[in-house]
Amino acid sequence: MTVAKDSSTDDIVHGNDLRGMDDFYIRTTEFLCPYLKCRIKATPCSYRTENVNQSYFKYTCEHKSGCGIHDEKNRNRNNSNDEKTHNSPPAPFISILRLENDERIHREKNSDRTRKVNDENDVVKEHPVSSSSIKPIVDYYLSGVNNNEFLSIPPYEKRTYNKTFQKLKFKPGVKYCKPAIYFGALQSNIRLDPEANEYEIVFLARKNGTKEAFRLNVDTSRWNSSQKDVFLKEYEKQREKAEKYRQSLYDRKTKSYKRANKFLTVFFFGLPDEKEPLLLYTNHFKLVYVSFIDDVKDTFNTSNEISILSQPASCEQAISEINLSEIEAYDVEEVDSESLNLVSTLPEPEPEPEPEPEPEPEPKKNSKSRDGLFSGLRYFISKLIK
Repeated sequence: MTVAKDSSTDDIVHGNDLRGMDDFYIRTTEFLCPYLKCRIKATPCSYRTENVNQSYFKYTCEHKSGCGIHDEKNRNRNNSNDEKTHNSPPAPFISILRLENDERIHREKNSDRTRKVNDENDVVKEHPVSSSSIKPIVDYYLSGVNNNEFLSIPPYEKRTYNKTFQKLKFKPGVKYCKPAIYFGALQSNIRLDPEANEYEIVFLARKNGTKEAFRLNVDTSRWNSSQKDVFLKEYEKQREKAEKYRQSLYDRKTKSYKRANKFLTVFFFGLPDEKEPLLLYTNHFKLVYVSFIDDVKDTFNTSNEISILSQPASCEQAISEINLSEIEAYDVEEVDSESLNLVSTLPEPEPEPEPEPEPEPEPKKNSKSRDGLFSGLRYFISKLIK
């Protein structure tokens, strides 16, 4: 991935989003390195619809001292082919995701926001870094630099990256209830209809022991032809990579698939359906990001869930939960229901030990002497009565 800052809005722009932007806006806008102490020029490339390659930013000059590309904590992040080839810095920490995505043709410069730093020893406070696309935000999240940083998505609540990002996973008696950045692995053998105004994306995560999978409904009715074209080409490009990888995992000797560690994955800012627990929605071009990447581990985030049962789930239901990304077969069309029921694979509990016999009651002492005494008293009383 490549990133740059839009000098007219101060938004962080992902290189892949250039193709969906207005050509005139791109030609008349200055894009810079997003790091305050660098700000060298970034050149938009391959953003016209007739271009074959994906759009990106290219940096021809060396980044200045203080740029994030030189930061030791980002050393392991700057390793994608795009970043190396095009000399792009890693995505910076972004604190605001703007859901209003209109590009500002009438630009109002703010000297405090656009001024350069001449003295690197000076500490200059920059306004909160924002973006109207989730792509640079996802890139920062996947870097793992600091996911306890806060991300604001007006008009919704401000939360940490860890609580904003939610990996889809079925849990009995639980449903998702909040707007969040959801993500999950997809079936790589499903193509999208270019003529449709809605795309249905099917996830690998599904209800235990069934073929009921999580689904994402992407409303594209307000997308222009360029945005649809960009999304479909990128989806198909990543899908083909994933499908080729999946087929390479097939072992002809065992007639099964080896364990997969990379998946076709979609990230999206969206809302869960109120009635169907496995259905979610999104609608904006910049709020969906499809990529073929390493498996993203579950962060066990429960802040976006509510219980839909009057009673808590039983132990058997809790044990039977499974993450489909860990199934070795990775054949989404033929999922063995027995492999989803972990209860049947658990060892039987050992029988409880038989209770020890209760001790016999101790014999009563001096029972004969007490009987004799009572008999004597009865005889004496009878005599008195007579």
